[in-house]
Amino acid sequence: MSDDKYNIIYQELIELIGLDNTLKIYHTYNGQQLSLPKRLYSKEYVEMKVKEEYDDTNIKKLAQKYSYTERWIYDKLK
Repeated sequence: MSDDKYNIIYQELIELIGLDNTLKIYHTYNGQQLSLPKRLYSKEYVEMKVKEEYDDTNIKKLAQKYSYTERWIYDKLK
């Protein structure tokens, strides 16, 4: 759906999440600048999940899964 009555960012959001959800975002945040963190999950949550999922062989897999470095994962397991 390409509708030139909307600014490009709103056109992209409409295509991604639909008009109703775009309007909710617009009415809640219009005039503000949004900056979204690179990582979806909090460090605390990732630390907990890493400790649950670690099996002595999967540091690299966990680092990729949660977008942290292997070193960070290793440090949290100490």
